Amino acid sequence: MKTLIVLLLLALAGLVWLGRENSTLARSFEKANRVADGQKTQISMLKNQLNVAVSLADKNERAQVTLRGQLDAAREAAQRQEQTITRLLNENDEFRRWYRTGLPDAVRRVHQRPACASAGHCLQRLPESQPVPDAGQRPGH
Repeated sequence: MKTLIVLLLLALAGLVWLGRENSTLARSFEKANRVADGQKTQISMLKNQLNVAVSLADKNERAQVTLRGQLDAAREAAQRQEQTITRLLNENDEFRRWYRTGLPDAVRRVHQRPACASAGHCLQRLPESQPVPDAGQRPGH
């Protein structure tokens, strides 16, 4: 009989221990599920960000190709224009003399005005009495 009571007590102790282990494992399992759900959400967000980044990279690459084409076209046009000017200078004495003469004083004054102190000052509209800047010269020169 003592053996039976000892066995029952051992079985009861084992049952309590198994219940505690089961509870601990259930909490660990719930925590692991929460972590896994968080990681799934994060993976989903990262995949979305990757897709957006790939899309932007493709768009930028297409824009660069377009801009390179426009730059090449502008270079070709500038080269043709330079060749035309050179040809005209070589062919026409009157044009050559005109090309080498300086601009009249009135035209030069139109292209002169003080430099901008800051970007905010450059946005202000110029009064009609002030000349516009000369694109070929530095301000103040």
